[in-house]
Amino acid sequence: KYELLFCVHDDEDSSIPVVKKLMNEFPHIDARLFIGGEDVGLNPKVNNMMPGYRNSKHPLILISDSGIRMRKDAVTDMVGWMGEKTALVTQVPFCYDREEWGPSLEQMYFGTSHARIYLVGNMLNFVCSTGMSSMIKKKALEECGGMGKFGDFLAEDYFFGVELTKKGWECALASLPALQNNGSVTAETFDARACRWTKLRFAMLPHIIVVEPLQDWLVNSILFSLSIWNLTGVHPLYVSIVHTFFWFFSDYSLFKSVHGGPMPISFTRFLLLWLRREIFASRVYKNAICNPDIGWRKGTYRLDWGGRIKTRPNNHD
Repeated sequence: KYELLFCVHDDEDSSIPVVKKLMNEFPHIDARLFIGGEDVGLNPKVNNMMPGYRNSKHPLILISDSGIRMRKDAVTDMVGWMGEKTALVTQVPFCYDREEWGPSLEQMYFGTSHARIYLVGNMLNFVCSTGMSSMIKKKALEECGGMGKFGDFLAEDYFFGVELTKKGWECALASLPALQNNGSVTAETFDARACRWTKLRFAMLPHIIVVEPLQDWLVNSILFSLSIWNLTGVHPLYVSIVHTFFWFFSDYSLFKSVHGGPMPISFTRFLLLWLRREIFASRVYKNAICNPDIGWRKGTYRLDWGGRIKTRPNNHD
């Protein structure tokens, strides 16, 4: 038993006619459309979701971004992980299969570098909640002050998880990944998006500035090769070749596991995408350090340490 609550930012949103058409075609489905949101903070997504949150009828709330393509069994899977002590179930971010270079690059990143961090973090009981596709117990979120309390945090999804764990609740990872299916993705827009996430991590967890580069192949390969050379005298070139071989095939194996089906791209194409992502990772890191402003939706934001929104320069809202 469920309801569909569509939340849009303003009455010029191009999705409104689509939603109204669907509601007319399926009148037996409990669905409502909320336009305009509420002003509870500087986070535009939280503001947009507030009317749907306040008017929701059921004990579980599934937040699903407009860029997510839901599998038919995704909701059932997430509910299955919602135990008695569990308050939040999130899906590993991934991407729907597409042939273009930009979406393939994005999919490769989410199935390798990002999945590696995400899964290890979850194994070590770090908070890994993402807002693009997550299910929350409403009563547990109300214990934390409700959704409106997080209106001044840009990464509200992460702080949902932080506050819930402080209250003694647990977070779980669903079996199925979240299939992003954004309308237009290029290599440049992907780099900008990856840079925004890096800036968010730096603001929320400042120590990440030091350790994050170590999880990328190129930096890791250089440090590992020089260390082995210093300890054993083996030439760094030979060590880096072996290291790169194992690193690449570990990423390839992880991608296949997250994807859970036939590979959507050829081995050669995967190799080219992998090299492009790993080589450009250092540039993304440098840009995040040099320009801390975060452009997201219709605004530009600056974060205090801890993730709270500090200023709103050049905002068009």
